Amino acid sequence: MDKAKKNFLEESEATAIVVGFIIGVNILALPNRVVQFSKQDGWIAVVVGGLYPLYMALLSTYYAKKHPNQNILTLSNIYLGRILGTICNILFMVEFGVFTIVAIVGVSNIFRVHATAFLTPIKIFIPTLLLAIYLSSKGVKVLVRINKISLYIIVTLTMLLVISLKSGDYLNLFPLFGSGIKNIFSGSIESVFAYSGMEAIFLFYPVLKEKSKLNKITLKALFITMSIYVWITFVCIYSLGYKVTSRALWPVLLVAGGIDIPILINFRFLFLFLWSIVMFMIIANENYAFTYILSDICKIKDKKKIYWVAFPIALYLCSIIKNEVQRRVFIGYIVPKIVLFNIVYISIIAVLIFIKENWKK
Repeated sequence: MDKAKKNFLEESEATAIVVGFIIGVNILALPNRVVQFSKQDGWIAVVVGGLYPLYMALLSTYYAKKHPNQNILTLSNIYLGRILGTICNILFMVEFGVFTIVAIVGVSNIFRVHATAFLTPIKIFIPTLLLAIYLSSKGVKVLVRINKISLYIIVTLTMLLVISLKSGDYLNLFPLFGSGIKNIFSGSIESVFAYSGMEAIFLFYPVLKEKSKLNKITLKALFITMSIYVWITFVCIYSLGYKVTSRALWPVLLVAGGIDIPILINFRFLFLFLWSIVMFMIIANENYAFTYILSDICKIKDKKKIYWVAFPIALYLCSIIKNEVQRRVFIGYIVPKIVLFNIVYISIIAVLIFIKENWKK
């Protein structure tokens, strides 16, 4: 990332982009995933799932304190050696590549079911990917502006879901902890994918204007994200019950479809239209992180070359996943491995930093 002073991130900008990396297209399906295990306690499982990004946030603060001007890619090579460090950086990059692909396919599936059934997947893949490439090619400052706009949209749309509570039933939330601690924990694991993305902070904390505020930034971003996730899961369970929520592919859209606002003919269509802006932001973020890591590994200064080489490859990979069921099966297979790698990889470097610091003393 460009370390020129004009590209240093303010606190509000950094908070917005961290939220933008954490919130994914799967937010619309999150309640469906957690209630399959945690039932009416799904919203509690989402709270517990927040421990993963909290751990990442605390580690990022430690990294920034010890190495304020070196991101994880550089530290990986320093502490793990050039060969092993590069391998780990490549594996770290895979996360953002995978999230780019599954996000594009997710957008296609949602639009084809709820808005543009007449379009084939490839006709959605191409413009979506091109727009993401265009936005990410403009640099981190442009991404920040998009993330700030998207954050306002996300908060507004999720708060409007409060209207759906008038048609719900509070009994859908009881008995509390009735699903059992084991099932709540299982549901929290399902929510971890929705929280994945906090790892991006390890890439750009060196360009924060005030690194001393990193802890405040990450915790604020996590609080905003967790509040949104818990709220939409709570609303879906309250309005639909956990049984209907577990059967709906995108229960949030089902709730939105039931909202009646006199001046609007179809609130779900407006919800989906505004949400599409958020979806494009999500894909642009993931694409930017992937390209940034790849350019660092390959020592390519002109990122445009990477964008246009990656375009046909990404298009092909998107076409392999045929439907939403396959996409979720793939997510269920790959995400636990990504999360486990991130925990081990980032933790090992933190331990090595600690050992080195104490060795010096």
